[in-house]
Amino acid sequence: MKDCEKSIAKGKNNWMRPARLLLPIGFAISILLSACIQVVAPTALPSATVPVLVITQVITEIIPPTPLPVTPTKAPTSTPEPPTATPTWDPLSAPIYYPLEDCVASRLYVGDLAMVSLQGGPNGIRYGRDLHYDTIIGYAQPGTTLEILNGPWCSHGWLVWLVRMKDGTTGYTPEGNGNEYWLLPTTR
Repeated sequence: MKDCEKSIAKGKNNWMRPARLLLPIGFAISILLSACIQVVAPTALPSATVPVLVITQVITEIIPPTPLPVTPTKAPTSTPEPPTATPTWDPLSAPIYYPLEDCVASRLYVGDLAMVSLQGGPNGIRYGRDLHYDTIIGYAQPGTTLEILNGPWCSHGWLVWLVRMKDGTTGYTPEGNGNEYWLLPTTR
C-alpha cells in the first residue's frame, strides 16, 4: 500500500508540475504583452460632410397691407384772437387849444382820461414838473390809461400834466412836444 500511495503522490506531483511552470510563464507573457501595447489617445472621427439644403422663396403675388381703420381725431382747439379795437372816436379829432403862452397846443383837460400813444415808447412818470431834472419814478406803457389830475405846466416848451396810473402811482408826464403827442384823449 505504501507503494500505491507513493505512486499516487508521485502522480499528483506530476500533474501539478506543469501547472506550476505555466503560471509564471503566463504571468511573464502578460507583462511582456502589456509593455508592447501602446495606449493611443482617441482621435477625432473624420468629419462627415453634411449636405446643406438652401430654400429660396420666390414672390409670386404682391398683396398690399390691410389699411388700419380710421380713428376720428378731435378738432384742434384754438385760442381765440383778442378782438381788435375798432375806434369809434378819433383822438386826433378832438379840438386843440393853447392853455399856456409860449407852449404847445393841447387836447386834454383836467378830469379827462388819457391813453399813452401806441406809436412811441413808455411815458416817464416824474416826481416833479421839470422834465430835464426831476427823477423818473415809473413808466406808463403804451396803451395805459391815465387820469388827468391837474395842470398843465410848461417845461422847456412841452406841456406837462399831473396824472394817476391805475396802480395808484401819481406823478408828472408830458403830453407832447408840438410835433408828437404821447398822451391822447380817450373815453375809457
